[in-house]
Amino acid sequence: MGSIRSTRRVSAAVVGALFALLALPVPAQAAGNCYLRLAHLSPDTPSVDVTVTAFSRPDWSVTIKGVGYGALSDYQRIETGTYTVAMRPAGADPASKPVISATIDGADGKAYTVAGLGKFADLSLKVLDDDIGLPPAGQARMRVVNAAPLAGDLAVSRLTDPTKVEHAIFGQSGNYELVPAGDTVLKLAPQQGRNTELPVKLEAGSVYSVLVLERDGVLSAVARQDAKGAEVVPMGAIEAGDGATAPDGSPLPLVMLAVAAAAGGALVLAVRRRRTG
Repeated sequence: MGSIRSTRRVSAAVVGALFALLALPVPAQAAGNCYLRLAHLSPDTPSVDVTVTAFSRPDWSVTIKGVGYGALSDYQRIETGTYTVAMRPAGADPASKPVISATIDGADGKAYTVAGLGKFADLSLKVLDDDIGLPPAGQARMRVVNAAPLAGDLAVSRLTDPTKVEHAIFGQSGNYELVPAGDTVLKLAPQQGRNTELPVKLEAGSVYSVLVLERDGVLSAVARQDAKGAEVVPMGAIEAGDGATAPDGSPLPLVMLAVAAAAGGALVLAVRRRRTG
């Protein structure tokens, strides 16, 4: 892992502004489908190349290159079955030993996020079970993924209901909570520094993941709409010839998503904070 080197730093003004979208081609013949997306949420881990391989077809794999901190791919539908997700230093030989890997057993109708979480020294690749089930009428479902080391054990509450507090530990995903749909403000209370407020509009029947990021002392929170009406929310893609390729050599779609755009369903609030070391 010590051979991985960071080659660039991204301005805090555009934290989370660009996401890489991995579109997985589906191996032939399956009884069902599930959904998979990838995330790089380790703040001091440089960019990586991510490879997904199907157990049922060892010759089938797909790689997306140069995935950096804060990237969260769109969901992609794949066949049910067992897959290996491996991370290697950006530019590494695809045949080399991965820095870290995880196995996912995809069940029919389920959704998963495979995320690199924690700090570089104890980086782990976690498979998060995403709940895309339909919330009760008039409500939304939301969880918090804490990828900000300065936040520590982050307390999250709604200003309209300050007695209900969720604790999101750094490097982990919190539990899903049912919340009333509509306009609300999330209060993020880190262990150190000032509180942060994130205004969000929660649509009834939708599921959200709130990503809490930190780069160069700047805390940001992004609310991603994952599902609506028990169906995952896909984003449009554009083809790019210099991205990852499928086994047949065809280019995989990549998308650059400005998280501040309304069509993205994401709201960003960046707050300057004092570096505490």
